[in-house]
Amino acid sequence: MRRLPAIFIAIILLATFILNGCEGESCPPNALAYAKFSMVSQNGTAVAPTVPTSIIGQIVTDVTVYDTLDNGEITERVVTDSIIRDTIVNKESNLSTFKVPLSYSDETTFIINYDGQQEDYITIKHRNIPYFMSVDCGTMMFHEATEVSHSNGIDSIVIINPNIDNYEKENFRIYFTVADTQ
Repeated sequence: MRRLPAIFIAIILLATFILNGCEGESCPPNALAYAKFSMVSQNGTAVAPTVPTSIIGQIVTDVTVYDTLDNGEITERVVTDSIIRDTIVNKESNLSTFKVPLSYSDETTFIINYDGQQEDYITIKHRNIPYFMSVDCGTMMFHEATEVSHSNGIDSIVIINPNIDNYEKENFRIYFTVADTQ
């Protein structure tokens, strides 16, 4: 009978260690770093294009192409400096802010397409910063914006916060000249 409390305590301690060992890793729910853009007028007030707007990501990379010859043989060749485009935001109305991921190269280009009428190009030069969370959560890629350039209808772009991580904050402000309606 004297052993019963000692056995009971040992079982409780063992159960406590097992349950603590099964506790899951607390990985962040947002493991991707997005650059956040705001579109504003020359006065700093939010503006949104009046037409459906798409955001297209564009990178230049080498692509491996597999060709099938007439005799059925498959050959492999590398096409250098291929342009790859992918739509990130598709025909969004009243788009005054948007978030986009950056590439793992040191330069990322985005195209703002205003319903096929006009395109503005934004190029961001950035430094990639790998961030190791844990074995269970893996590695995240943060970025530091060093330079931004643009074309066409954009007046200017200002880097508000160069550190692009998984916290939702404004990183870039795009300025447009908007006529006063008064």
